[in-house]
Amino acid sequence: MLHFHLSMLLNLKIMLPGVTPSKIRNLKSNLLYDYNSVVIQKQIYECSNLFQLIQEYDPDFPKSIGTSQNFRKLNRFGNITVYDYNRVILGSIDGYSDCQRDFINASYIDSCRKRQFIATQGPLPKTVVDFWRMVWQERSQSIVMLANLVEASSVKCHKYWPETGTLSFGPFNVTITGQQILADYTTREFSVQLSESSEPALSVTQFHFTAWPDHGVPDYATSLLAFHKKVKKHHKRGMGPMIVHCSAGVGRTGTLITIDCVLEQLQEEEKVVDIAGVIIHLRTQRMKMVQSLEQYMFIHDAILEAVTCGDTQIDASLFSRRITEMSHRYPQTQLTEYENQFRVLEKVSPKPCEIPRNKALQHPFKNRNDYYLPSDDWGVVLRGDKQDYIHATFVNGYKQKRAFIIAQSPMESTARDFWKMVHDRKCGVIVMLCDLLEDGQETCYQYWPVRGGMAQFREYTVDLMEEKPVKGFVMRTLVVVNEKAGSAHQVVQLHMTNWSPDGSCSHLATITSVINEMSAIQRRTGKQSYHSPLQVCMWPVCVRLVLNSGMM
Repeated sequence: MLHFHLSMLLNLKIMLPGVTPSKIRNLKSNLLYDYNSVVIQKQIYECSNLFQLIQEYDPDFPKSIGTSQNFRKLNRFGNITVYDYNRVILGSIDGYSDCQRDFINASYIDSCRKRQFIATQGPLPKTVVDFWRMVWQERSQSIVMLANLVEASSVKCHKYWPETGTLSFGPFNVTITGQQILADYTTREFSVQLSESSEPALSVTQFHFTAWPDHGVPDYATSLLAFHKKVKKHHKRGMGPMIVHCSAGVGRTGTLITIDCVLEQLQEEEKVVDIAGVIIHLRTQRMKMVQSLEQYMFIHDAILEAVTCGDTQIDASLFSRRITEMSHRYPQTQLTEYENQFRVLEKVSPKPCEIPRNKALQHPFKNRNDYYLPSDDWGVVLRGDKQDYIHATFVNGYKQKRAFIIAQSPMESTARDFWKMVHDRKCGVIVMLCDLLEDGQETCYQYWPVRGGMAQFREYTVDLMEEKPVKGFVMRTLVVVNEKAGSAHQVVQLHMTNWSPDGSCSHLATITSVINEMSAIQRRTGKQSYHSPLQVCMWPVCVRLVLNSGMM
């Protein structure tokens, strides 16, 4: 087991410019956080200063191979290559001219175990064969990809796998045998075979994180931590080094490897966090690992979330038993695990005032109140309207990005905007989670006509085609027509009606019935693509539950 504390710098004689032993001791007081009580104070000023010191640290290890005339053209970026001492050296394959050189921009990375990772750049067209040669040589069965092929019109990585069937890369035949696409990442299963070889095919799984933004870092670490858990659950010892790449193989790659190393350190050692020490250790193995202050701060956020929230995943086979256990109250606190987890959720979630919502604040007359407003980043835009704001926000599903739209219940002044959104976004289902009146107050304007009638909302006409009461909810089939464009769209409204005064559903089976009906409608209509999200109308219920919970 390796120890990655800043005190290592003294023992290894790896000193940051201007950092004395006393400075290291002072830095340690800010960097070594109490894991059990979760006292992690993320101070931007101190982190910025420390990261600047890390940036200035440049181990003077030879890089003669990667910068040589023969091989420098194989580096994606001219200023990022490998150290000579720990580069991956490729063996040649007889009979193939493109399998003779021994260079690839890839470095062995010692983390908690020797050669636990290989950090590499995203393949270029001229290095794809080298990439698969490395996979085959190292018997690596896990590839972690942290960039999209193209970002902001810039090519980040050459596609090195087949979409379907088999593709040959030099002597390697790569067959895709499975794929699962989720909202934030995709997993692909490959079978890799060396031509004219008696060796068995190599099974390789690629974990492709697709939610890293073109610039900066993800807003929250939640999805990357879930992705990391998925990778760790799959990758077992004996599978060869885990290959991790982004574009250059240093920024996002260094970020994920740092998170992995720190989390392992927390599990197996004295429960202290030394993020800077880990990064320094990685930079002695591959240059520029963790490139930006944003990435450095993101690592802190990720560790804080992982430590605070813990592992809340439940195996499906244990779900029933675990739910029962979570209902028991702890004698010391008289709180259930549900309550404990919800308190943690409140603690780590951003407060409404911390979320950018300038657009919503500029349109107060379109908001029923200002408790919770759509964020600027996730708000739905009314296409083609000069006044393009509506109180609605996109939400990712498990398998789809922006699979849902959550909206406040329409007011008379916003009913037209509501129908424009439904029509333009081709929403297949509206789930209405409130009544029209509650305690004598309007909670939702009736935005649909009575049976056999028609309602007009400026250029939009809405017809009620069918209304069918079901136990706990009403199902209405509606057609909305844009009179200007001459286009019609059919949508089904599922209106839940059995709400209790405290804002809870009086019969939980109704929720399951609505979800099943919603899924059936989407399957029948085929409206499960990015362009046809589910529309959820829920604002009054949401506010009432928030107020009753004491969150405000």
